[in-house]
Amino acid sequence: MLSYDVVVIGSGPAGENGAIQAALLGKKVALVEKEAVPGGASANTGTIPSKALRETALAIQQARSRDAHGIEVRVSGTVTVPELMGRRGLVTAREHSRIRSALNHAGVEMFRGIASFVDPHTIRVSVPDGGQQDLHAEVVLLATGTRPFHPPQYSIDNARVYDSDSILMLDRIPRSLAILGGGVAGCEYASIFAALGVKVAIIDSKDRLLPWLDAELSLAMQDSFDVLGITRHQVTRALKLERGERDVLVTLADESRLVAEKVLVAAGRIGNVEALNLANAGLKATDKGLLDVNSHYQTAVPHVYAAGDLVGFPGLASSSMEQGRVAMNHACGGNRKQKLPELLPVGIYTIPEISSVGESEEALKAKGRDYVIGRASLVENARANLVGEAVGFLKVLADPANGAILGVHCIGPHASDTVHLGQAVMALGGDLRYFAETVFNYPTLQEAYKYAAFDALDRIRDRGGNVTPIDRAAAK
Repeated sequence: MLSYDVVVIGSGPAGENGAIQAALLGKKVALVEKEAVPGGASANTGTIPSKALRETALAIQQARSRDAHGIEVRVSGTVTVPELMGRRGLVTAREHSRIRSALNHAGVEMFRGIASFVDPHTIRVSVPDGGQQDLHAEVVLLATGTRPFHPPQYSIDNARVYDSDSILMLDRIPRSLAILGGGVAGCEYASIFAALGVKVAIIDSKDRLLPWLDAELSLAMQDSFDVLGITRHQVTRALKLERGERDVLVTLADESRLVAEKVLVAAGRIGNVEALNLANAGLKATDKGLLDVNSHYQTAVPHVYAAGDLVGFPGLASSSMEQGRVAMNHACGGNRKQKLPELLPVGIYTIPEISSVGESEEALKAKGRDYVIGRASLVENARANLVGEAVGFLKVLADPANGAILGVHCIGPHASDTVHLGQAVMALGGDLRYFAETVFNYPTLQEAYKYAAFDALDRIRDRGGNVTPIDRAAAK
């Protein structure tokens, strides 16, 4: 048996960064990955591949809207989805190389195989050639991630009916696509395929898509879906799928029916825990295959930690990285008081893109907190017009007493990048005056912050108020 201070299971964002953090704290670390390449769903089946397809769809849409005469843009009827991913192969190959290099540089030993608990401190690695290797671990970090959930009522055959991983292997662009589920994956793929010219229908049980977003943002997304020609069936579910010779008949709970050439089941994700033999460690997962953890990412067994998608919301690659670091800092004698930052940005890669940080209007109302809104239209933004994606808006929520930024919400081109400026100003105690008085490059998307700040300050003046700059020393 080989002995380690820390054994990490899974090489996605949480596992990679957790392993490196433990090694930087002087621990002897082993990382176990079942696949031939590192990176987990982020690099191999979800984040990077789907965003690669999105970039192609967006480029096609932008080219069509730039009114460049003499240029014809169309998608061949024989092109495959993998071919449309363009630079996906280059990006994933570089990610694999980066991850391996980072782990090697930190001194992390890597094992390929399926990991399972023999007892709370012993991990058995079943290697591809049929052999086994036992590892003793003082600390274990579980970062095995999730996979698409397959509801039992739908038969996913990857020929007519797909999940959010297998949809990326379509042999050609379908004429029509029905998407069951209006979560992040369902909304992203709906807009991507619609931009590629596919007739898309989305079926969701809620009355508003992505209802946890600021309402104005999700309603704007629904409006953009209407513009793209996406048909929305809301407050209903798909009860039955019947395969015909060429298409699939989808029967909904409201007794309506629709026909689509292909169906995407986007019903959320489930944790990869089956192979772990959690009972041998004294652990049990939830019905969704997730693990309950405390603020330090400790499970019910104190020396076993879990991070990333395996612990549920928010399930983002960005937050997973930090969760792995926080967990190993706590386990390995680092900054044991470190916690995940409160200001977590959310990026949703629909077309147009959506991103938020901080409080929504609904959250502020629920808390009874006064606020003022500042908006700037991206339809009028010169850079958005130049790139052929003049849609959406930037919305800033601020405290009317001192101008403190409470939340930033954006829908439009490069929203996930744009939101970071607001996040930084919030984190550093800035206020509306920073945006109003600073000089932005022109033309840029970020100059929308200035006009949103002007709008908010005007609203404060209309109330008869006057923004008092934040005393940063007192705030600290």
